Amino acid sequence: MKAIIIDDEPQSQEVLKKLLEKGHPDINVAACGSNITEGFALIQRHQPDLVFLDIEMPGGTGFDLLEQIGHPAFYVVFITAHNQYAITAIRSGALDYLLKPVTSETLGKAMGRVHEKYEEKLSTEQWKVAFEAFQQARQQQLPTRITVSTLEGIHYVPIEDIVRFEADGGQTEIFINGSKKRLIASLNLGGYVEQFEPYPAFMQVQRSHLVNLYFVDRYVKTDGGYLVMKDSTLVPVSKLYKEELLRRLAEL
Repeated sequence: MKAIIIDDEPQSQEVLKKLLEKGHPDINVAACGSNITEGFALIQRHQPDLVFLDIEMPGGTGFDLLEQIGHPAFYVVFITAHNQYAITAIRSGALDYLLKPVTSETLGKAMGRVHEKYEEKLSTEQWKVAFEAFQQARQQQLPTRITVSTLEGIHYVPIEDIVRFEADGGQTEIFINGSKKRLIASLNLGGYVEQFEPYPAFMQVQRSHLVNLYFVDRYVKTDGGYLVMKDSTLVPVSKLYKEELLRRLAEL
């Protein structure tokens, strides 16, 4: 299967290329491009079966490139950083994606889906749905930090650093990556569940727990099911949320 990588980060290109060479010898990387102009030319020249396409690049987006192509005759796997609105857009079009930094494990999962769905190619309807969602979300870009009111004062917390929320009566404990100190917020957990609904990485997994799925180390089936977080904390999982949780973890 002939592939092209279009990504504005040379290091990201090289990592993906090496992972493909090592773990997926059936994929032949014919060329790499760093922007939509190069990408368009390479696609015309090589007529690839598969394109790994970064979403945001200098001079335009991966969606802009697909619009130039018109009717892609290849399968697409999008590449993106931890960009919540980009991920939301991709999911809205039921498209495949890889999160940076790409690992052998995440690439393996993506390639499994590629081999299952390759014959479907990329329908114009799919990427246009995703593109519209992307444009809408970018215009209403989600905040990258939250304001937390505690008895001590006002705290400004980057969302990507939040590991989890835990109900504490009518208050909420907020656990921050790299910090031994937790914040006790005056807002109850239900308020945070509602606030974080647009963020696909955050999910309520039990009545008292809302977690950032990027900080999940593993899911354990025994004892009713629970999560082991990267900080070794154990978080119980309710049967009500189990199926959705496992699906979303598999998609990360």
